[in-house]
Amino acid sequence: MNKTVFREFFRPIILFFILINALCITFSSRLNTKGIDSDVLIIGNLILFLLTIIACFIHIRALKNNNAYAFVRGITLASFLKLIIIAISVAMYFTIAEKHSVYAVAIVMAFYIVYAIFEVRGAMKLNRERNAKN
Repeated sequence: MNKTVFREFFRPIILFFILINALCITFSSRLNTKGIDSDVLIIGNLILFLLTIIACFIHIRALKNNNAYAFVRGITLASFLKLIIIAISVAMYFTIAEKHSVYAVAIVMAFYIVYAIFEVRGAMKLNRERNAKN
């Protein structure tokens, strides 16, 4: 697989991460007045970004395997790991934080959906390229 495909795989994820952090920093005072903790958004975005990058490497490793089910297992494993770590993060937030921002958690879960779309779309594109070469 060439470097252009890898760039196309990671570029939307990195751009989304930078865009969300820039928006959270720029509008932090406005978000905080609406009851949305901008720090929770930034930390949640960072956690999702790291999990998505890890999941992308799982997909790349699964594509190197000749077994077709390895790709499906890779996507399933990545999704399971992300959901478990997110559940633990949310539970820790609600037990540690004195003031909860449910809206911020809901927005971070929307970020999860966007990251999942980018991740699966990129993995499918890599899979298509690998199948085209074979």
